[in-house]
Amino acid sequence: MSIGSHPMHTRAPMAFGAAENDPAARHYRVFISYSHADTTWAHWLMRRLEGYRVPARFHGQAAPLGVVGPRIAPVFRDRDELPTTSDLSETIRAALRESATLLVICSPASAKSRWVQEEIVAFKRLHGGAGVFAFIVGGEPKAAGSDEDCFSPALRRELGADGLLSATPAEVVAADARPHADGRQDAFVRLVAGLLGVGFDELRQRELQRRHRRMTLIAASSMLGMALTLWLAATAWIARNDARRRQEQAEDVLTFMLGDFRTELKKLGRLGLLDAVGDKSIAYFDSLNPRDLTDTALARQAKALTQIGENRMDEARYPEAARAYLAAFQRAAALAARHPGNGGMLFERGQAEFGIGFVNWKRRNLTAAGDWLTRYRDTGAALVALDPAREAWIKELASGHQVLATLDIDRRKYAEARTGFLAALKTWEDLLAAAPNDLELRFTVADAASWLGNVAERCGEFAEASARYGAQSRQLETLVAADPKNPRWRFKLADSMVFRAGLLSITNGRSAALELLQHARALNDPLMAQDPSNRRWQKLSANIRLYQARLLRAAGDAPAAARLVEDAGAMFEILTAAEPSDWGYVLRLAAARSLEADLRRAAGRADAAAAVGQALKLGDALIRATPEDDIALAEFAQACVVAGRIAATGSGGDEAARRNWQRALDDVGMRAKESGDWRLLDPAARAFAYLGRSEESRALIERLQRFGYQPFEPWPAAPIPPASARNRNQ
Repeated sequence: MSIGSHPMHTRAPMAFGAAENDPAARHYRVFISYSHADTTWAHWLMRRLEGYRVPARFHGQAAPLGVVGPRIAPVFRDRDELPTTSDLSETIRAALRESATLLVICSPASAKSRWVQEEIVAFKRLHGGAGVFAFIVGGEPKAAGSDEDCFSPALRRELGADGLLSATPAEVVAADARPHADGRQDAFVRLVAGLLGVGFDELRQRELQRRHRRMTLIAASSMLGMALTLWLAATAWIARNDARRRQEQAEDVLTFMLGDFRTELKKLGRLGLLDAVGDKSIAYFDSLNPRDLTDTALARQAKALTQIGENRMDEARYPEAARAYLAAFQRAAALAARHPGNGGMLFERGQAEFGIGFVNWKRRNLTAAGDWLTRYRDTGAALVALDPAREAWIKELASGHQVLATLDIDRRKYAEARTGFLAALKTWEDLLAAAPNDLELRFTVADAASWLGNVAERCGEFAEASARYGAQSRQLETLVAADPKNPRWRFKLADSMVFRAGLLSITNGRSAALELLQHARALNDPLMAQDPSNRRWQKLSANIRLYQARLLRAAGDAPAAARLVEDAGAMFEILTAAEPSDWGYVLRLAAARSLEADLRRAAGRADAAAAVGQALKLGDALIRATPEDDIALAEFAQACVVAGRIAATGSGGDEAARRNWQRALDDVGMRAKESGDWRLLDPAARAFAYLGRSEESRALIERLQRFGYQPFEPWPAAPIPPASARNRNQ
């Protein structure tokens, strides 16, 4: 039906309480709900409504928008229709609560808009349907359910007693601005008549009289007004263009600082120099008025915020990284929704999705990581669908498959992980064959090979793991040779040497492992001297020392091992204190404290129990937070084995020793029987042996021997005798 033919109080509002149902008690007279596609109409209606002068005759009357005054304002227009949440924001809900009427701009786009529907439903729940008005700008009101339908389902249907849309048809009160209907001007008058609760014809006559007087005045002053307007328009145009140019220049500088300049700083390992730039950038973006942002400006901001997130990740500042990535995602997702066929917008959304997933992965929130990285993979698939031949989009999809394969490792889905990595590696190798001088592609091939080595090592396939790690190192050596001044390649090569050394240390190659670790230190120590604050380099330096300590202990040099593990533990303490949510730091600190405790035990030191107590505490926190993680479980089991040894060597500690060994088995026993990961099998075999469960221990040891595993220390031949028996024999 049309608006303005009679006062609109034909439907009673839902009973919510007198104060809440009193329109006069609400802050906003009108809430405008619309689809982004109808933004131009929303701007026009808001300006017209807020600028409308109500004829004095109607002042003081009760109306749907409250007691009539000289103006209709204030009017609320939802400017933040960003499809990035699953529910209306609290800002929108509060505005709906404080609005006397709801004006829905009706078009095929708004009929399909989830957010328009939710705003209508929310308003009806709060105030009933009597205050809902429709303003048709396109489509057909009598084409329910078709693509041309301009009415949202929430307009066409009443709410049931449960607050949900029912099958009962609702009476839609509408003004029709289409050219063949009321037209824009008459539709506006019809809308105002409905809001004021007066007759359309009466208000229209008053508007015609007002328009006649206005036109007379305009004609009398047109010449002077035209000259003044031209002068003001020219001045405003120059000022606006100047302001926009300055904004674009500032954002171009930020993009350079966070993009090209960041790349150069990353080569030097000096990303800390950009900390202040990142902080200032975020403050600058927050200060801008959303109404002044073009799509180009939003895209530039999304890119800059993603780069800030990458900087924060490199510095292991995860909360700040998460905030930057989320802000980037909100902007990029809005742009991608507005321009679904624009690959650049989709790409920026994918970068933010990857960043959020990566932060969650580093903090071991695997469920959230899986959700976001799946989104990233799906965005890559959407990019390839847009242009199947574009290399950049092919890379994004392959990267999406690879990061999900990484998650499969953490979920112990090794077959799926191997399949994912092999598929990604095939893509990388094909791309590299077409561009053999692309250093980034060469690194990506090396990275995929390393992950395949990780899968093989966890499955007890040491020969394949050795081949994969070797392939990674060879690729990285070519990168260092091609760009010897790039610290990133030197760091990656040193890191790959640690992987190879770790495998050699358990496969009868310990002298070669020590040599590799020494080479790794020679590559990484100068980087540390260049930038001691770089946390990646700090972590690698501590890792190298931890591996060296294990090998030196196995070689019989306990004093040197003790010095190295003490250094490593101190470095991991600093890293963990700086970012306690990084499970990798906590894991390595637990491993360092466990080895340190065992070395103290062997030296007869009384402080061995304190060190292993810290290892147990850290390990227990890890397995509670990430119970599915085999590596965390293995380190905790190793700490339990060491704690049992320490208890067994003291007077009256036999029961405590057995409790610690049993605790190791409670956590890893069943999983070790199904696993091929030597890290789980070794402590489980020792705990079984110490508890006298020789057959179960022997079965695990034989499996490790089939893998080619060589333990760091001999296997226990029998249970440790009770302390009382040891004392009698002394």
